[in-house]
Amino acid sequence: MKPLKLRIEGFGAYAEPQEISFDDVELFAITGQTGAGKSTLLDAITYALYKATPRISSKDLKDLKHPLADSAKVELTFALGDRTWRVVRVVGKENQSRLEYLQSTDWKTHPASEKVKELDAKLAEILGMDYETFTRAILLPQGQFDLFLRGAPKERRETLIKLYGLESLKAMRERVTARLKTLGEERARLQGELDALAEAEEERVSALREEIKGLELSERDLGSQLQSAEQTLHTLEERQKQFAELEALRRRRAAWQSDQARMAEIAAKVAQAEKAERIWPQLEALQAAQNELQQKENALKRDQSALEALGAELERFRAQYRPEQLAALEQKQHQIPLLKSKEASLKRYGGSLRLYHERPLPFEEERLDALRDAERLFGELNKAHTKAARAQERLQNATQELQKEQASIEALQAEIQTLKETGQKDKARLEEAKQTLEREKLHQGIAQYHAHLQVGEPCPLCGHPVKTLPPPKAQANLQALQAQVDQLEATLTDLRAEFKAKQKRLEDLQQRLPKLQEQLQTLQNESQEAATELADLQAQVAGLGTPEQVKEERTQRLAGLAEEIRAITDNREVAVYVEALRQALESARALAQKVAEMENRQSELKSKVSSQAEIVRVLQANLDRQQRDVQVLLKEAGFAGPEAVQKARLSPAEVEALQKKLKDHEHEGVEIDRALRVLEQALSGQEPVTPAQVSEQKNRVASLKTSLAETRERLGGKKSDLDRLQKQLDRKRQAQKEKAKLDKQTDLWEQLAQDLKGDRFQDFLLERYQSGLLGRASELIQTLSQNRYSLRLEEGEYKVLDRWTDSLRPVRTLSGGESFMASLSLALSLSEHLSRGRIGALFLDEGFGTLDAETLEQVAGILEALPTQGRLVGIVTHVEALAERLPARLQVEKSPAGSKVRWVD
Repeated sequence: MKPLKLRIEGFGAYAEPQEISFDDVELFAITGQTGAGKSTLLDAITYALYKATPRISSKDLKDLKHPLADSAKVELTFALGDRTWRVVRVVGKENQSRLEYLQSTDWKTHPASEKVKELDAKLAEILGMDYETFTRAILLPQGQFDLFLRGAPKERRETLIKLYGLESLKAMRERVTARLKTLGEERARLQGELDALAEAEEERVSALREEIKGLELSERDLGSQLQSAEQTLHTLEERQKQFAELEALRRRRAAWQSDQARMAEIAAKVAQAEKAERIWPQLEALQAAQNELQQKENALKRDQSALEALGAELERFRAQYRPEQLAALEQKQHQIPLLKSKEASLKRYGGSLRLYHERPLPFEEERLDALRDAERLFGELNKAHTKAARAQERLQNATQELQKEQASIEALQAEIQTLKETGQKDKARLEEAKQTLEREKLHQGIAQYHAHLQVGEPCPLCGHPVKTLPPPKAQANLQALQAQVDQLEATLTDLRAEFKAKQKRLEDLQQRLPKLQEQLQTLQNESQEAATELADLQAQVAGLGTPEQVKEERTQRLAGLAEEIRAITDNREVAVYVEALRQALESARALAQKVAEMENRQSELKSKVSSQAEIVRVLQANLDRQQRDVQVLLKEAGFAGPEAVQKARLSPAEVEALQKKLKDHEHEGVEIDRALRVLEQALSGQEPVTPAQVSEQKNRVASLKTSLAETRERLGGKKSDLDRLQKQLDRKRQAQKEKAKLDKQTDLWEQLAQDLKGDRFQDFLLERYQSGLLGRASELIQTLSQNRYSLRLEEGEYKVLDRWTDSLRPVRTLSGGESFMASLSLALSLSEHLSRGRIGALFLDEGFGTLDAETLEQVAGILEALPTQGRLVGIVTHVEALAERLPARLQVEKSPAGSKVRWVD
């Protein structure tokens, strides 16, 4: 795993978005002030990969957020093998986790992102290690730098197994066991199948084939006999059928001859029907003439009755109709537009038809316009009074608000000045505390060499011989000094945050002040305009009298107009009067139209009655002539009357059917005679076939069919047996080959299981890997310790060989600085070994400040000469001398608004 890009926002000390690209970087230092957020960058990496950090583990993740941020977000892009991944984590109101992978040029969301547990498991699977392994070998955090060196052998063994991928040997043993189980089950299955196929032998197959040949010969012989017998049966059945047809034809001939009399009757009936059809049109015409005459007579009687009734009704309507009343109503209708105009004027000036006054005045439109304008001016004068009062009130409120804002600005300026002075004092105290802490750290670091001073021996620091041992000096409490520095930094951070907040409030108030001043000026202008408008209106209403006088005169003139309208409408509403007039006019006009229509109808009916009487006379003469002609036709055709003609008539379908029956009867006689001649000639000299002869031949055919079917059934069964037996024999041969192959595989897998039995192979590989690991670590620690120390592995324990005392002792006996050198050597060696696999990064966050100048110089030289081999190696340090020696530097700068990070040369 090699990080490519890290992006954080609202995480730890970083309030604003920060993005770090690791392109073209291999060895670099992470530097900055204490508390700036150097270790937070490493926390962000572990949080992205494992949702945990070394300092707060996986609990209280909300503490990861910056105080000024709503949420904390980490986005880590890393490469593993030939694939690029990106993991995104968000802590806030809604926690989020998402895993993506780069496909071509597009980012795709991995399905495991749907559930956090599945995503965490997928990341552990991709990285090939859990959180503990990662923080022991890849990212070494503060306070846990030497866990791998000093850890229990069992934990270190499990870590190395995961890092070197040796856990696959356990999985391999499990796969071998499972494979052996599968092979055993397959062998047992094949053996059972072979036992079931024991009867499949070559001898049985040969015997079946011989038996099938004999049955096939019998089948062909029976088939030939059956064909001959079926031909004989067919000949007998055909002759029997011909004699039966001859007898049937003779019976049909006798029946045909006996039906001749009935056919003569049918022919006579058809002839009588043809006569009736020739007379029938004249009978229908006569009936139609009778019906038409009856209809016309009935119509004449109805029209005569209608004419009498219409005359009586016309006299009644003429008695109701008065032309002079219609003329009066039409005259009133012409006055309606004027009436509506007066009503509109009354409404337009605010009056109503129910308006009364004891002293009404004549209606004058110009005078009413002048009175209405005077009332409008009085109304606008009232509104102007109200508007001026409100403008003055708003002006007073705005003046008070502006004064309040100015007072708030002065108070904030005083508070900010106080905070600034307090911050300067606290900053001076913080710098003094930091200097005290650094001096004490340096003194205590030097004091650690007191135990190595020997009288007469050179001093490890200056190189001069030691003449006398200096007395040990009292040491201050570093934890208390560090706590004091942390407290002062927290106080200063709070002061800066408060200063920033008050400064922001001051800026907001200062930005708002011009707006309030502008608003005040606007309100002053509005107040002046309202006063001017009020004065203008007061000048205009002068000389108009009082509002009450204006209103009284307007009421008198409108009352006069209302009285004039009521006189026309008889005290009714104009709409009611107009509607009543309309209905009366419609009724009078309808009555006049009705009289005119009835007079026209009376004239038309008189003319129609005269015409109908003439038509009836002509129809009666025609009917008498038609009756005489029909009597002559009936007598000539021999019919007693129209009823006889009706009875003799047949429908066209009946006539067609009877004619067809006559024709078919004649054709049937001809066909019977022809068929008789043919059959009698064909059967001349032959003996009839009896039913017994046919039955005997059928029995013979049935017997041959039964024998043939039985033979074919036996033949089919034998062929099926042969096919089944042949397949069993083929499968038996195949199963024997498969079993032989499985036997060889089982022997091979049993040998492999024996070789992988226990942890011997895993222990062998682990011992070889650790030997190479400690060999390279020893080279590094020898350089750092001036060839004093080297590392050994004894019975699973890491031990150090001290060449000064020529003794082998546990690594836990090393001092703090010596333990750091051993841990650094082991971490660098482990990183070099693993860089050939899936691990492409190493991050160190520990104790470079505890090293003396000479050892620090040696560490810098080792790091500079370190073969990175494409790895990303990051060193977290505040030691400038070390940071300046590395090829690249990632600078972290802290501020009240949040830390920032940048690459520097």
